[in-house]
Amino acid sequence: MHIKQLYAENFRNLASVRLDDCGRFNLIFGLNGSGKTSVLEAIYTLSMTRSFRTRQMLQVIQEDKPHLLVTGKLVDSQQANQIQLGVQRGRDKSVLVKMAGQTLKSLAELSGVLPVQVLDARCFELLEGGPAVRRQFLDWPVFHVKHMAFFDVWSRYRKALKQRNALLRRGIIGDWQQFQPWDEALAEAGEKLTVLRRDQFSAFLPLFEQVYAAFDNDGKDGQKAVPSSDIQMRLKDGWDQTEGSLREVLVRQREADAKQGFTRSGPHRADIDVRCGAYPAAQVLSRGQIKSVASAMKIAQLALLANQGLDVVIAIDDLPAELDIYRRETIFRQLAEIPRAQVFVTAIDKNDLQIEGWMDTPDSYRVFHVEHGGIESTRV
Repeated sequence: MHIKQLYAENFRNLASVRLDDCGRFNLIFGLNGSGKTSVLEAIYTLSMTRSFRTRQMLQVIQEDKPHLLVTGKLVDSQQANQIQLGVQRGRDKSVLVKMAGQTLKSLAELSGVLPVQVLDARCFELLEGGPAVRRQFLDWPVFHVKHMAFFDVWSRYRKALKQRNALLRRGIIGDWQQFQPWDEALAEAGEKLTVLRRDQFSAFLPLFEQVYAAFDNDGKDGQKAVPSSDIQMRLKDGWDQTEGSLREVLVRQREADAKQGFTRSGPHRADIDVRCGAYPAAQVLSRGQIKSVASAMKIAQLALLANQGLDVVIAIDDLPAELDIYRRETIFRQLAEIPRAQVFVTAIDKNDLQIEGWMDTPDSYRVFHVEHGGIESTRV
């Protein structure tokens, strides 16, 4: 669904703010420290109950307040259905989520409701960061497709992994009978999880190639994009498939795992290998080229979920900071081609984006000015 109205209270420097009548494209501008990024952070919190900037939600709640609150009036992209969604995070670490007046019991119930993707300065980590960053990226579209039941499978996998690692840390070598139930549970959930990831990744790849091809701006700025044919991506499942099934690998590695004290193979070790020719892309691409690849990856994921019938949202923080004017235009034109996508983008000056020159339908976007933790709608 899309956000028609957003309200945030006690959220960083946002004491009590409201964005009314949000459009498909929403430009939020203001000086550094005014609260622009906090608005995007509130949108993500509404989607996932947590921040994309920190794991410590106490840092997000205003210091003298008992809790933060984010609510949203959500509508589908056809403006046919409407629901109210709210998230409250307490200083006592409590989490309360309500949707359509009902209290939700699990994060899984938010699957597909408000899929929010973030594009900010840290998107470099998709190529330069560790495998955990790419696993999170890999799992985002799997989580939001409800019929895939990703959250249930992942929860069972994590439980089995925790129990197996506990046995390994006890240094038990030889008494493998204790490992059998957890090896079987880990393998069963792990194989299902891998199939879910493979299916979505296979559907993602052609979309990435299509989106990334648009970033070749014919050298207008002197920095030509790397041809899409030079960028290759391969999903690494987390274990060597040539050595057999996950269960066979877990059984074979029991003794070595016990010596290390942890499970070395499985979906928790999965990764996306991104290469430019024969080399890791992060080693040979410039910063601008890396951001082009990362931007195309994020947009392709939005297109993937949109193709599967979901409305999607992207929060773009300080777009002009890393990308030239031509690539900014490419991003907006690519997003405009995803009818089910809603965009929130921040900038210091509203003229930094020249958005009115990139949109075929100027009426589809709104402009908001953030100053000293307050927000007001303004003219284009």
